Amino acid sequence: MEQIDKVLPKYGENIVVGVIFKKHFEWYVAPKNLWKMDYKKLYAVWEAAYKKSGRTQAQLEKDIGTYEQFCDKRWGIEVLDGFTASHFLAHLFKCRYSSDELRLLRMVAHDDKKIDYEASMFIDFDSNTMYSQFPRPENFENFVPIGWRGEHRSFMSLIPDDKRY
Repeated sequence: MEQIDKVLPKYGENIVVGVIFKKHFEWYVAPKNLWKMDYKKLYAVWEAAYKKSGRTQAQLEKDIGTYEQFCDKRWGIEVLDGFTASHFLAHLFKCRYSSDELRLLRMVAHDDKKIDYEASMFIDFDSNTMYSQFPRPENFENFVPIGWRGEHRSFMSLIPDDKRY
């Protein structure tokens, strides 16, 4: 199984995400576009943007690929939910961070880089909820699966005390 390598947080690129899956909490740092949960919705946004700007479906497919190619960038996972989470998280195994690691990295980071270590999202696969505090206009909450609740709000109070950093 192809796993992506561990990366450092970088504002707007590699984001910090808290995850609860099967009553277990972990922090992950991975490219932000992997966390847009419903790729059908995301691809539809790309299609609408291309159409609105006068570009063709062929141009879209040349730039970001067909829908199938687009999903292949996330190991064929179209919708990230409780049914696909274990497959998805297995690919991110090397991307896990402890709260102690994040705390230390943020502490030694230059002042202008501390924002890189702010948690961007919290996904609770056990309760079908996703919270984003990533600055707009990213709108991660618009890409939650059907039947999920997605909100743009602060979520650190929802993180278990021993996992906060």
